[in-house]
Amino acid sequence: MRIFLSYASQDREAASAIARCLAEQGHDVFFDREDLPPGEEFHSRIRGAIEKSHLVVFLVSPDAVDAGSYTITEVEIAEKAWKRAGGRLLPVVLRPTPLESLPPFVRSVTLLETTGNVPAAVAAAVHRAGAARARRRRGKIGLALAAASLVGLVTWRLAAREPAAVAVAVVAAEREPSAADGAPAVLVPGGTFTMGDDEESPRREVFVDSFYIDRFEVTTARYARFLAATGSLRAPDEWETLTLPAGGDLPVVGVDWNDADAYCRWAGRRLPTEAEWEKAARGTDGRRYPWGDMQPTPRHANYGNASPLTYDGGLAAVGTHGLGDGPYGASDMAGNAGEWVADWYAESFASGDVRNPAGPDAGEGKVIRGGGRYDPGDRVSAVKRFHASPDGRLDDVGFRCARDAD
Repeated sequence: MRIFLSYASQDREAASAIARCLAEQGHDVFFDREDLPPGEEFHSRIRGAIEKSHLVVFLVSPDAVDAGSYTITEVEIAEKAWKRAGGRLLPVVLRPTPLESLPPFVRSVTLLETTGNVPAAVAAAVHRAGAARARRRRGKIGLALAAASLVGLVTWRLAAREPAAVAVAVVAAEREPSAADGAPAVLVPGGTFTMGDDEESPRREVFVDSFYIDRFEVTTARYARFLAATGSLRAPDEWETLTLPAGGDLPVVGVDWNDADAYCRWAGRRLPTEAEWEKAARGTDGRRYPWGDMQPTPRHANYGNASPLTYDGGLAAVGTHGLGDGPYGASDMAGNAGEWVADWYAESFASGDVRNPAGPDAGEGKVIRGGGRYDPGDRVSAVKRFHASPDGRLDDVGFRCARDAD
């Protein structure tokens, strides 16, 4: 889609991150105004870009609605071009902003406030908007449903502590419920990224399609429901030491690759490929850890933990280490529990296998990524690779699921 990104100059850093994420998703984004000539030609270029766009993403902040901000003019151009904002305007709240200060055209549609990674959440909303446009062209849905699909699943939050702030719809784009287990997920936009680092594996450019990956590792509470529903698999190792529901937010471990694969299939998903896992953990800037290149601290991840108890002092509840979240909002991709992925392990890689690679057809071990609670800091990096027999069970290895983006 052609997307016009409207933002105040004070919000340029956030706008730049959103623009990169949307461009990786394959959209044509009008973002940078610095090279535009001043005067009437500047205004003409902006007007033309808005009129040709399929969607205007308006970043809401006090600076964006200031009387002297050019973003107000951009909103006025959009209103003249379309009259109705539904399906054409996506306002995204960056900072609390008084509702009465917003132009009526902006107030006429539901405002979005993300609950986590802003670029990933915006990309998820735009992805659904693009899918809605495609369905409209095929005549499968009406305009009213298309507008609804832009917003996706929403829950209302009352701004009780900020009575003057915007009442917004909190979009769960990066926490979209999935299939049978209701696990929250994040969208990883399709595109190319750098995989490997020439130490753990060859550095190469790899393309993966858009996909969703669980925000958290599968928890013991979800796995308990799986065991109760299927009754066909033996419980994980050390399951008897777990206390439920108190320990329900801990990641399940002591499962082999076959257990993990069976769970994801039961939940209507699949294990992520190694390439998908690494993109979700590293993004497109080649970072070494999910949070960047900074060495881990106990605030980033659970690592270097030698507790002899797995579920009582060894593992941390999922989502505990917020500073360690990855570029798209996935948590705990470093430390706590290592994670099974779909691929068979191989030390070498086919030079031409660079689009949605899925590893070799067979092998002796399945790949494990992310490192576990026992590992030192340098072994919980987003490029470190491990492997084990698919029948092996380790008390610091669990998993998370993935699925194709619609």
